[in-house]
Amino acid sequence: MVTLHDVKSGDSYEVKEGVTLQQVCEQYCQHGDMPIAAALYNNECVGLQTKVDQGGDVDWLPINTMEGNQCIIRTAIFLLVRAVSDLYPDGKVLVKHALRKALYCELEIGHTVTVHDVEIIKKRMHEIVEQDEPISQVIASAETAMEMCRNRHMTREAELLRHVDVTHIMAYQCGQTFDYYMGPLLPSMGYVTCFNLRSYAPGVILETPTVDNPNELPEYKEIPKMARLFLDAEEWGRIVRCEYVYDLNHYIEEGNIQDMVDMAEALQEKKLGQIADYIVSRRPKIKVVLIAGPSSAGKTTFCKRLTTQLRVNGLRPIGISLDDYFYNREDTPKNPDGSYDFESLRAIDVPLFNQQIDDLNQGKEVHLARFDFVTGHRHFDEKPVVLEKGQPIVVEGLHALNDSLTYMLPRYEKVKISLGVLTQIRINDHNRISTSDTRIIRRMVRDQQFRDRGPMATMDIWADVRRGEEKNIYPYQEDADTIFNTALPYELAVLKPYAEPLLESIDKDSVHYAEARRLLRFLKPFKSIDSSVVPPNSLLREFIGPDRKK
Repeated sequence: MVTLHDVKSGDSYEVKEGVTLQQVCEQYCQHGDMPIAAALYNNECVGLQTKVDQGGDVDWLPINTMEGNQCIIRTAIFLLVRAVSDLYPDGKVLVKHALRKALYCELEIGHTVTVHDVEIIKKRMHEIVEQDEPISQVIASAETAMEMCRNRHMTREAELLRHVDVTHIMAYQCGQTFDYYMGPLLPSMGYVTCFNLRSYAPGVILETPTVDNPNELPEYKEIPKMARLFLDAEEWGRIVRCEYVYDLNHYIEEGNIQDMVDMAEALQEKKLGQIADYIVSRRPKIKVVLIAGPSSAGKTTFCKRLTTQLRVNGLRPIGISLDDYFYNREDTPKNPDGSYDFESLRAIDVPLFNQQIDDLNQGKEVHLARFDFVTGHRHFDEKPVVLEKGQPIVVEGLHALNDSLTYMLPRYEKVKISLGVLTQIRINDHNRISTSDTRIIRRMVRDQQFRDRGPMATMDIWADVRRGEEKNIYPYQEDADTIFNTALPYELAVLKPYAEPLLESIDKDSVHYAEARRLLRFLKPFKSIDSSVVPPNSLLREFIGPDRKK
């Protein structure tokens, strides 16, 4: 017998070694209306199929937590994989990317996917849910797991496991379907009561609930510009012949990584040049270029490189950061809990910003605002600037796409650019790389390198940062004239040597320990690349800094 301590209730209970956490949960856990999806067992996020092998703490994770919601999404993918496998013996599911609150997938079933195909697949998914098909954990040696993958024609998965430096692999099985995921799954398909599958040529959209409302599907909204950007990202992957982590590792092993890096950087530079050409073509109407993107999207470097491209075209733009228009700290609005609300547009001195933009466009001398983040106070440059007639102003910041910021300018005098971080490669067919994971790793590395902030500090604020993005950036993306992808297919292999020591430094007692372990598992399949391959002007340099070896 071992003793488990329930973190939330404070209760302790004696259980037999070898029982599953699901059995413990069913017997002891009082979880209210929300089903339990997974658990933090001694601060490790695990599935309920996990067997108890030692005493310690257990913190039950219901479906309305971030971890629980991710379990639902992974299990819904497995449900789709199982249904396609049942109906089309050689069928494959390719999980491509997220489209806001849903996943876009493509199916290889021997013919073009029809509306009828989607209907019978969805019907089979509902049957599997109604039958409450169990999902079992399969713990196998790395060699056995690779052999199981090869026997099921899962070549990429087998090659991926070859690079994961662990002795045993946690996989999952439902019926005859075997699969590998980057996190725990629900104990049975009966948990997936809320989902939808809709046709979206040439593939399908898999809809799942959100954290805030796990029992209802969010309203589905078309985001054609973001969808186009994802297609462009996939096309980049095909151009550089790097669509999976396996492909990236192969480049590294063969000693050809510099060729791929140079091609990826050239593609990004070409896109920057096209954006500059578009801005030039809109003269003389354009007064301001507005650039926004989520945290760690690379706004600073993007603005510098775009400004260079505009100068190549004979323009002489002035650059402005919205961060310099924060109200003085004591005048900053506060959240209900008393903390400063730096994410809100109310934290920006919008009247001052508009006055300075208007003065510049009228050819007046302007002492631009500068915000000192150490003192929390704003001052003004001693030396004034004058905008030459017909030249644009380049503005970057969180709220740049919000017309409430630039209310004095009509829409036709603005060019709006949204930045995204849409990684061009995937772990494998069923495990994509989320923009949030790439960005938190970027930010963690940058905070340590340049802001003297450890990984704990970065993770402490990340949930608030993401909430701010959902409110202040994503609702305005589709109004952008263009969306630029700042991700590079090789970047996680470069960031890995910087990020791993930071994640490993997080203590087991930390509230962020489970998330740190998840990110470490996420990075494991990547072979590392020395930062010397990164060009000096790369967007990636914003996070890792200059190459000190040169």
